[in-house]
Amino acid sequence: MSEKTPFTKDDITYALFDIDPAAYYQERYAYGDVVGVVANEGRVTQNTLIYQKAHYLHEALRRCLSDPGNHPVKVLEVGCGSGTFGARLKHFFPEIELFGVDMSSSCIEIAKQNGFDHAVTYDVVQGLPYADSEFDFIYTMDFFGHVEFRSKDPMIAEISRITKPGGYGFHGIESGFIDYLNCNPKNPDDTVRKYVYMEGHIGVETLEDILDRFSKHFEIVQAFPFPIRPLLNIGNILNSRFWGEEFYTAFAGIDNPTSRVAADLVTGWLNKYLTDQLLQIYGNELTQSRVADTGNPALNRFIDTLLQGCGFSMTTLRKAQA
Repeated sequence: MSEKTPFTKDDITYALFDIDPAAYYQERYAYGDVVGVVANEGRVTQNTLIYQKAHYLHEALRRCLSDPGNHPVKVLEVGCGSGTFGARLKHFFPEIELFGVDMSSSCIEIAKQNGFDHAVTYDVVQGLPYADSEFDFIYTMDFFGHVEFRSKDPMIAEISRITKPGGYGFHGIESGFIDYLNCNPKNPDDTVRKYVYMEGHIGVETLEDILDRFSKHFEIVQAFPFPIRPLLNIGNILNSRFWGEEFYTAFAGIDNPTSRVAADLVTGWLNKYLTDQLLQIYGNELTQSRVADTGNPALNRFIDTLLQGCGFSMTTLRKAQA
């Protein structure tokens, strides 16, 4: 007998999939080999597509740092994992005071070695262990897709609570449409169940839905899908045959570490160029529902394809002044 299909997003929980989050995440993202790697990330690495997550995070922090009277700046990463992104922030912005919180004690021990001034183990779904209006800048990276739908709004409210009036936020979030409501969470062969078990993505939703949630508490400064479709880093292109068998076969003839980096440099440049152009033309919210009709059906279809993105999104926020 098949399992009853849930009727609402709030029914989609780890328990429904028989996953214990505390056990699942304890070691999964505890990467000891990331300690100190930022010192070896030179210009080539910093211009590849995959590094653009860090690039846009840095841009958002610069907005905060440019505001008068914002020194010293207190920065918090919610769901910091082993602290790779925090380590980069501390490397490029050593003046900040960097905090991290994660439910995995293994990750927190690594983050403490990786540039964080303060890092604590805490089940963030139960709240955030900080005072009201404590932080100038709060960010997440690859976090909200792991938060159950029923917990997203309370989590955003908590982030708002501990953000100073006028403070900033940045959230790199897994995005897209996953058909959770029509899956069989008890069937090991179910496609969505396999997807959830792969990395724990229990709460992926569209960028439009993400912005609707955050806009209840924050001004949306900038939001866009990442990377622009059909761009991906070369590893994902090859592993998923994303550009087709012909491209995969042709690239296999020259595939080596240097050619992969070169390909990622090119796709990184194209992605940033296209994203910047679209932001200049259509404003700071690049979503399919918010971009104006050009009056040209063919151009509309092309832009719509670009804005489908490839599974991630970048959002910069600001909390209203008191």
